[in-house]
Amino acid sequence: MMNRTEILRLQREKVLTNIQEDYPNRAKWLTELMDIDDEIEEMAEKKPKVN
Repeated sequence: MMNRTEILRLQREKVLTNIQEDYPNRAKWLTELMDIDDEIEEMAEKKPKVN
């Protein structure tokens, strides 16, 4: 079973492809990319930091 981060990374790859292939709707895909990146960043901040 994949964790949330793995799912987000796969979605991110698909969105990057869509930005290139679906040029007329690139604003939609860029917005989705930002949302995915924000969620990945939030998850990274919540992880306990190991020093």
